[in-house]
Amino acid sequence: MKVIYISLILILSLFSCNQREEKNSPKKEVYYYPEREKFNDRTNLSDISIEDVEDYSELLKEIDRIACQDSIPIINYSSKKGKFKLFPWYECSESNIISCPTFRSRIFIQNDSILTNYNIKHSIDSLGIILKRHLLNNGKDFNYSDSPDRAGIEVYFKEKTKSDEIEDFLINLSERFNQLNKENADTLYLKIYFRDRPLRMVPMPPPPPPKQN
Repeated sequence: MKVIYISLILILSLFSCNQREEKNSPKKEVYYYPEREKFNDRTNLSDISIEDVEDYSELLKEIDRIACQDSIPIINYSSKKGKFKLFPWYECSESNIISCPTFRSRIFIQNDSILTNYNIKHSIDSLGIILKRHLLNNGKDFNYSDSPDRAGIEVYFKEKTKSDEIEDFLINLSERFNQLNKENADTLYLKIYFRDRPLRMVPMPPPPPPKQN
């Protein structure tokens, strides 16, 4: 009887400690992408937790399944500091819609590289620099977007890329974006499209030969 009593006290003590820790721990801030207004007054949102999918191929299937049900997929991921809710670009595979963006309005991230305007390749380590150039370009450099509201990011991972690797990337991208957005009075947008195939870069044609006099 005494052993049971002591065990009960220990259990209650641990439960009380956990409650105090949860109460005293700082509440995580929630970030909404591309912007908070996209989530207002919408009733057809359907959550996808990165932790609940196995790999990139499963993530794409979940996005497509929800999109083809006339719902809006919301990708959820989190870090120690915050929670993130991403409303991605998406198109139901049954719609047969072909998107033809201008390449300068998007940057492409795949295979540990960043591609800008067809054939300019950057290291993934320069993500912060490229993101800043892209979002704050405002038409100055032809290789980047005309304005923040048109600037987008297309992402591709190999099919079997594990979800924790995808989550690490999204957290890194989101934190870099948040810092830029904070520095620019919340005027920027994080728009992400998840590609189902890698971008095939078309070699630029050679310049024409000089004219003969």
